Amino acid sequence: MKVLALSFAGVAARQSELLTAEEAEAQGLDFWGEDFNKTTSHDSLPVPNDGYPADFSWCNKDGVNYCTPSLNQHIPQYCGACWAHGSMSALADRIKIARNAQGPDIELSVQHLLDCGRVGGCSGGTLSGPYTWLQHVSDSGDGISYATAAPYMACGGNFNAGVCKDRHKNCDAMNRARTCMGDECVGLSRFPNASISEHGNIAGVDQMQKEIFNRGPIACKVAADALVEYESGVIGGKSQPVSASRTDHVVSVVGWGTDETDGLYWVMRNSWGEFWGEQGYAKVAFGALMLDSRVPLLAGCAWATVKDFTAPERDNGVHCTVSGVCDGDADQTPKIEATRKSELLSQEEVESRGFIYRGNSSSKSSHDALPAAELPEDFTWCNKDGANYCTVSANQHIPQYCGSCWAQGSLSALADRVKIARGAETGIAGMEIDLSVQHLLNCGTAGSCSGGDPGAAYQWIKQQSDATGAGIAYRSAQPYMACSSESTKGFCATADNQNWTCTALNTARTCETFGKGCIGLTHYPNVTIDEHGSISGSDAMMTEIFNRGPIACNIDAGPIVDYTTGIVTATSSTTDHTVSVVGWGMDAEEGRYFIVRNSWGEYWGEQGFVRVKDGALNLGSDCYWATPKDFIALERNNQVHCWEDGKNCEDVAALVL
Repeated sequence: MKVLALSFAGVAARQSELLTAEEAEAQGLDFWGEDFNKTTSHDSLPVPNDGYPADFSWCNKDGVNYCTPSLNQHIPQYCGACWAHGSMSALADRIKIARNAQGPDIELSVQHLLDCGRVGGCSGGTLSGPYTWLQHVSDSGDGISYATAAPYMACGGNFNAGVCKDRHKNCDAMNRARTCMGDECVGLSRFPNASISEHGNIAGVDQMQKEIFNRGPIACKVAADALVEYESGVIGGKSQPVSASRTDHVVSVVGWGTDETDGLYWVMRNSWGEFWGEQGYAKVAFGALMLDSRVPLLAGCAWATVKDFTAPERDNGVHCTVSGVCDGDADQTPKIEATRKSELLSQEEVESRGFIYRGNSSSKSSHDALPAAELPEDFTWCNKDGANYCTVSANQHIPQYCGSCWAQGSLSALADRVKIARGAETGIAGMEIDLSVQHLLNCGTAGSCSGGDPGAAYQWIKQQSDATGAGIAYRSAQPYMACSSESTKGFCATADNQNWTCTALNTARTCETFGKGCIGLTHYPNVTIDEHGSISGSDAMMTEIFNRGPIACNIDAGPIVDYTTGIVTATSSTTDHTVSVVGWGMDAEEGRYFIVRNSWGEYWGEQGFVRVKDGALNLGSDCYWATPKDFIALERNNQVHCWEDGKNCEDVAALVL
């Protein structure tokens, strides 16, 4: 096992992402320090009579993963927002715990916090700031929005960096929740959100274990210098001894474990992408990196308890149309007047790009060999045997409009199938990998923001898989920006050092630290495809979904632009939009319907989903499936270990300053 140098003499000290009171004041921010002496509900939490188990993690509690997806604060340009990521990831985990891991994961909007919190920015923040701000917001009857309404742009005070230069600024409706169509965007009056009932600070092993064990993950300060070149194993133990004298970074801690050589260690989730460490995680020995130090102010952790959140099971859904009108809005509410256009390529356009229209990867499709067993009346991968295998919802329409439904639908279905495969391999339900739609827009010749083809998307990934051994990148290496090379909407045409073409930088990237550049990575987590094909008709759809997982299908989206809830029955003979289909159900009046996941955000429809009657919207006229071949995952022992600055995975030609 690799042993790191004790002093880390070759690694320059990182600039701290934790602000002092003086630094916060100089930036016009509200400074909230930690109060470790305040009496809170944490004090009355029980301690197990027999002590804590040697191994405990919310990422695998009783065979269920309650950890939400790993994130990357460093892209599309560098942003020192660890303080926001650590706290929001821990809170999102607690929402997942409250939901008993049912339904697609809810991701909270770090960008909403950056735009409105006034407790930090891309130059840093504080440990207690996020929860203190959110407590004030919660007490006023509001909450933090979901990422599908306000996606992370890595913008906060760095107004001239990358995509931030021409991005809409200020804390207003547009930066809390938005929708876009054509050249227009509007802020929403209502949006899915989460609130908290209480928050507090703790420090030290005993308090950390008690809080994590009883209520869920927490956000903690850590000394990150030694993490810059971390790859795997227990850091700070006998195998990888380190020293630390200051904290400069915030992470979330999801549990602990025991190593035969290094003893007890914390399971720590970072926000540097899944190409870093152990798929975005690190094992930190007890007593190392000041993670569990009790030194006042220099160390410590923060926790918050969930008060409320928007979810189908709570019957408190927000329903907004594509044009931006939400239930209860007054007649004068600003709305988008743009008309939707088809986002699908014609057969001629698909073939002109070198793809086979409605093609299959082999002359004899494996779909035809699937068992035609008697199928149940109700079935969904979002709740199969009590477990959710549906990946997070998406919103193709923001930060500016992009007609990428063909990419969203195909990659969501493929990501679901990876989640299914991981559950089968590990016995742990809910382990998620989210795929990069932006990589497909930058490099995949199957389409653009002007439209594309889901079957061609699978063909392109298959071609890449066979030719290079690498497939579609993970979202944490290339986030969705809703741009392609021909797009002039929003910041697409003016963002610094962005041309949305297929380069290493636009495949997988990391951006170093303050004042440094971004680099393209030659090695990155990815998913490859084994087979793909096209099908049509309800029977074929159900057979494919039941046996192998969700599929991508084209529909006529005209009748659902104003959809809120219920079963859609409108018939059609055309298609102009791609969705993913995750299952079906039976209604006493309408009969069979399909459970469809759209890519218009969680404020649309039934938290991003719509029920479509069998035969409606021309659903089933052309659908597409793909089977995963390989993917980067801990359990497959094939991880990519890139340092924080990416230098050991760097494509020198892709360096951008």
